[in-house]
Amino acid sequence: MNARQDLNRRFGAIVAAGLLAAGMTAAGALALPAPGAAAEGHDNDPDAYVVNYFTGGGSDGILFAAGTANQQCTDLGLPTITVVTTSPGVKLSIAPGPYVVTGTDYGYLVCLGRRLPGMVVRGTGTGTAHIRVSYPPLGQWYDHYLTLPAR
Repeated sequence: MNARQDLNRRFGAIVAAGLLAAGMTAAGALALPAPGAAAEGHDNDPDAYVVNYFTGGGSDGILFAAGTANQQCTDLGLPTITVVTTSPGVKLSIAPGPYVVTGTDYGYLVCLGRRLPGMVVRGTGTGTAHIRVSYPPLGQWYDHYLTLPAR
């Protein structure tokens, strides 16, 4: 047996011992996807699981907007917006709709300037409004204070 064959035999024994210690057989190891390859039907991109809480508003009659997306700007669900308090005479409407990302409550501004689905706040009257935004999937929430200028 030459040195190369001896090295291959020893390496094979080390790999086999490691598989047995892990409770696997060589056939089971062969069924695993190659390193770096995505398993069928699964996303192997860690950025797909980063959650960003985006905000927007200030144009198109939108006072405030919020949405949740990953690093590829894929929607991860609509937040919930509740009205905490308003000045007398201020009326807010909250509904799903598209908005342009201008800021963030948490995360990276990778979607800045992009139009995303979210919850949109519009309003009438003059005064202030205190709203609470709860973002999926964990329910993390942030308060926002809006000023409705005289028209």
